Amino acid sequence: MITGHIDENLEARIKLSVKADADVTAVEFLLDTGFNGHLSVTRALVETLGLELKDVQSGITADGRLGYFETVDVDVVWHGRETTVRAQVLDEAMLGTRMLKGCELSALWNAGGVVSIRS
Repeated sequence: MITGHIDENLEARIKLSVKADADVTAVEFLLDTGFNGHLSVTRALVETLGLELKDVQSGITADGRLGYFETVDVDVVWHGRETTVRAQVLDEAMLGTRMLKGCELSALWNAGGVVSIRS
């Protein structure tokens, strides 16, 4: 089980370990059920970990516009196992619904509440 918290803005936050070579970095992700990708990571994280840009994907932004997003492959620990996912490079690190596929999500939606994701 993966746990996180609801912050003071009533946003769900989850920390995951991201790996690059021998480096492991704990990254806090906004759990965004409106984002249908796996993950997004920030450009700062891409540069810190030396991740290689893979391609550019098109997609519809939250406000309905067509956008183009660079992507990287990210090794992340998900339910105790290292897995590689294609992540978009955005302004904020987010965990989307493709990561949640097959999981049970529960949360006490109050500031300080607990979020849990079961596989």
